[in-house]
Amino acid sequence: MHRKTMTYRECYSHCSLLLCSVLASMAVAGCRNDLPPAATPGDAPERLLIIGQDLGAIRGYMDSNCCPRPAALTAYVDFFDILTEDDFGGLGINATGEPIDLEFDWDAGPVSAYKTATEFGVDSIAIGLSLTENEHPGKLARLVAGDFDDEIHQLAVLFAKIPGQVYLRIGYEFDGAWNKGYENQQNYIQAYRRIVDSLRSQRAANVQYVWQGSAAVVDDVIDKQHEDIYGWYPGDDYVDWMAFSWFMHADEQTSVEDSYSLPTPRQLADEILKLARAHAKPVMIAEASPQAFDLLRRTSANHSPIWDGPSGENEVSLSNQQIWEGWFAPMFDYLDSNRDVIYAVAYINANWDAQAMWGRPYENGYWGDSRLEVNDEIAARFTAEVAAWQFERD
Repeated sequence: MHRKTMTYRECYSHCSLLLCSVLASMAVAGCRNDLPPAATPGDAPERLLIIGQDLGAIRGYMDSNCCPRPAALTAYVDFFDILTEDDFGGLGINATGEPIDLEFDWDAGPVSAYKTATEFGVDSIAIGLSLTENEHPGKLARLVAGDFDDEIHQLAVLFAKIPGQVYLRIGYEFDGAWNKGYENQQNYIQAYRRIVDSLRSQRAANVQYVWQGSAAVVDDVIDKQHEDIYGWYPGDDYVDWMAFSWFMHADEQTSVEDSYSLPTPRQLADEILKLARAHAKPVMIAEASPQAFDLLRRTSANHSPIWDGPSGENEVSLSNQQIWEGWFAPMFDYLDSNRDVIYAVAYINANWDAQAMWGRPYENGYWGDSRLEVNDEIAARFTAEVAAWQFERD
């Protein structure tokens, strides 16, 4: 992603000793006492397509007219740097609240939350708000103590400038071992709640709060066990959406011997959906991309050593049908099988291989090229499936 903090895609290099690798609109939420009721089948939100994840990727998608117009766009913000002059955390406004022309690049494409929300005529935005302590040790506890209330206020300043809905993914992928600080579940919960309470007190009425797990098999590889994600849950009053990430085939399994006995990506996603149904919350696939496929060259290759071999090696040529069956069809099947609860999907439309963070020598694993506009057949099928999911299958 565009973050200086470590995601599970970045733990290829940061967790080498562990052999890490592979990793619409609802009713507006106002102050806490004015929250809308949880979604039920009778009052469910519309089905949202979200596109990201950097400005370059979004520009390519929007300029091509290859695919459906999204309901929202994705941006990433480093919370603890929101008031620092070098990048303002990717917020796109300066300390006085004025929009700036800066597009900061953390080696994964240009970012500016303000530009993302105002440049394309798409009024709504999904923001991944990083709270990790990877580069900010000890700051979660300080956030809870109130030391970063000015940064929360700056979020409210930005949100007041956004004409549409804000889907705020606070401390996304909370269960990922690569996100330092989140392992202290109480710190995470209290930090999440402080941000929500503060934004509500400032009448940030266009914000929906998203609780996003990783649903990442690699987390279980690192931990050698499966954690109960409910330990991170901040409570129904603080969650408008539940969410997870989707990068592998739903039933993909490691081909590396002697690995910890792992659940499949489908089983981890099912865990989020089970909670969502129990708590009457809609679900967002907040990050979705066909990892290790190249849509332009029509190839696939190894994810990483712990999964299937050295990153980027064992490249094979594929037909468009094989690419579709290898990733897209399982995702759309999963959407259709869970229409009662999944109401948003955020596709990452990026040439990962051209970005320093993700390209050669693949220290963060092999990701490929997921741009839809470079493959007419995949783009056309994606367009048809999104339309069917949104409008034709209820």
